[in-house]
Amino acid sequence: MKTKLNDLIRRIKSGSENLGWRLLTPFLPIYFTEKHFEELYRKKPDPWNYENYEFEKEKYLKTLQMIPGEVETVWEVGSSEGLFTQLLLEGGKKVLGVEISATALQRAEERLKDYGNRIRLQRLDITREDIDGTFDLILASEILYYLGGKNILLFLEEKFYRHLRPGGYLLLCHFYPSGKIIHDIYRENHRFHEVIEEITHHPHRDYIITLLKRQ
Repeated sequence: MKTKLNDLIRRIKSGSENLGWRLLTPFLPIYFTEKHFEELYRKKPDPWNYENYEFEKEKYLKTLQMIPGEVETVWEVGSSEGLFTQLLLEGGKKVLGVEISATALQRAEERLKDYGNRIRLQRLDITREDIDGTFDLILASEILYYLGGKNILLFLEEKFYRHLRPGGYLLLCHFYPSGKIIHDIYRENHRFHEVIEEITHHPHRDYIITLLKRQ
């Protein structure tokens, strides 16, 4: 009985988050600005407690396990203070990490200072600015739902396509079930096809990880 009750509570919570995201989508770019994230990081380091929260550690591990073995270069969208970036570097990857907050980037630079030319960090507004280069894999984890609706997500689909080598991978991780809506948008133009998709039902929050491959 307790297990069923906990499952019901989890599903209600995930459903409410999903509904909230869908209702608020038109207003997201207005609220989640560079100023918003900069103030968030200035108030305290690691504002989402990524470093110490077991839920995040579990999600990080599952995300890492999704990365194909042949991947050498990664563009990490929304690299924050560099915690997941460090895991990528420890796995032997070369990484470009982009982040909108200058304060977060400064902390990432300090964290990653010993990795030499395998790491490059850049302040970037992903919806307005671009980068140079192509990559084996692009990672967008817990970031796309801040950026707006379908028009913005399709704009980014084209950008991600351009910056992936032929046969490269797009790895997406977001809360579920809204994450399913977001991830499906990247299949619409048939320039990416699914390699694997995994939904995790977690007491804290359900999430979905999708690995897509560029045609």
